[in-house]
Amino acid sequence: MSSICFKTIGCRLNQAETAVMSAQFDAAGFDIVPFDEPADVCVIHTCTITANAEKTCIRTARAVKKRNPACRVILAGCAVETTREKLLAEPSVDIVADQSEKFNLPHIILNALSDNAPNERTDIPACPAPAPRFDTTRALIKVQDGCDFCCAYCIVPAARGTPRSLPLSDIVTEARGMVDAGYKELVLTGANLGCYRDKGYDLVDLINQLEQINDLQRLRLSSIESTTIERRIVDHMATSTKLCHNLHIPLQSGDDNVLAAMGRRYTSSEYRSVIEYAVKKLPFLGLGTDIITGFPGETDAAFRNTVTLVEQVPFNNLHVFPYSVRTGTRAADMPDQIPMDVRRERARELIELGDRKRQQFADSFIGRPVHTLIEKVSEDGIARGWTDEYLEIELPAEQCLINSIACITPQSARNAILRP
Repeated sequence: MSSICFKTIGCRLNQAETAVMSAQFDAAGFDIVPFDEPADVCVIHTCTITANAEKTCIRTARAVKKRNPACRVILAGCAVETTREKLLAEPSVDIVADQSEKFNLPHIILNALSDNAPNERTDIPACPAPAPRFDTTRALIKVQDGCDFCCAYCIVPAARGTPRSLPLSDIVTEARGMVDAGYKELVLTGANLGCYRDKGYDLVDLINQLEQINDLQRLRLSSIESTTIERRIVDHMATSTKLCHNLHIPLQSGDDNVLAAMGRRYTSSEYRSVIEYAVKKLPFLGLGTDIITGFPGETDAAFRNTVTLVEQVPFNNLHVFPYSVRTGTRAADMPDQIPMDVRRERARELIELGDRKRQQFADSFIGRPVHTLIEKVSEDGIARGWTDEYLEIELPAEQCLINSIACITPQSARNAILRP
C-alpha cells in the first residue's frame, strides 16, 4: 500500500476540497499519513490569490522533496490554472493537476506508481465513501464554486471559472453523512457563497434544509459578498437556533473611488448600510472583513477614508493584505502602482487597528454566557474552542469534552482570547 500526505494552502474552499481528495485516496487503498511524516506521495493543494501564496506552494514542494527525495510531489488546484508552465519547470514537482484533474488524482497516481503510460482517465466521484474527514471538530462543505464578479485585482475567475452550484439534495446528503460521523458544526464554503443557486433554491433555502438535520448543532458560513444575499441571511440568522452569529463580508476599501476602480459593486455608504442593518438585528454579531491596502491609485486620503470607516464600523476580525499584482487581472496594468513598502505600512496600521477592535469585542463578552464548541485539548491541560461569534476561548480541560458544546461565562479576555 502506498502512503500519501496532503498540505492545503489557502482558503476554506481549498480545505474542503482537500478533504474530498483525501477521501478518494482512502477509498483507492492509499494510507493517509500526516504531512510531516514520510510518504510515497505528497499532494500540495495550491493557492494563487497572492504572490506570497504562490511562493509558499513552491517553497513547500521544495521542502518536501529535500526531506524525502523519493516522494512524488503533486501540485494541484488554483496555482496550476494560472501558472502551469512555471510549475512544470520546477524540479521539485513531479505532477501538476488543474481543477479538472485534481479529483481524478488517484487514477493518475496509480498509473505513475506502476510506471505505466497514462491510460484514458476515469473520473472518480467527487464525494466517495468514506466521507471526507477533517482534523478539527468542524466539517467544511463545498456548496458552490467559481465567480464572475471579475474584480480588477482578483485572479479567482481565471483560477476557478464561472459560478456553478452543487445540487441542494447532494449537499444535504453529504451534510447528513458528516453529522452521522460525529461532526457537531458544519461550515458552508464556496468561491462566491452568496451566489448559491439550484433549481430556484438559494443559500437561505439551503440553510433551512440543513437546519432540519436533527443532530446538527451549529452551522457556520464562510465569506459572503455584499450585494448577494446578505440581508436575507441576517434576517434568518436573527431567528435561527443553529446558524452561528458570525458574518465575514469583504470590504476591500472604504474609499468610493478605489472601490469603483476595483470593480466592486457597492459604495462605502451602501456597505455601511448593510452592516448597520445586521448589527441592529444582531447586536453581538461577530463581524469580519477583508481589506486590500495599496491598490493602484490609492492616495493617502483614500487610505484614510478606509481607516475612518474601519474605526466606525464594529468589525472584530480584520483580514488585511497588501495589494498583490496578479498577471492577467485588470489591476496589473493600471497606472499609479503603489510602492510595496507603502502597501505594507498601510496594512500594518490596519492590522493594529483590527487587533484593538477585536480586543474590545472580546471584552464585551466578559460576564456574558457564550456557547463554545470545544475543538482540542493541549498537553498543558487547556481546552480550546470557538464561540458562535468566532471568538477563541480557553478553559481547563476538566471542565469539558472535545467535540462538545459548552456554555461558558468568561471572566477575562487576554489577547482577545476569552477565559473563565
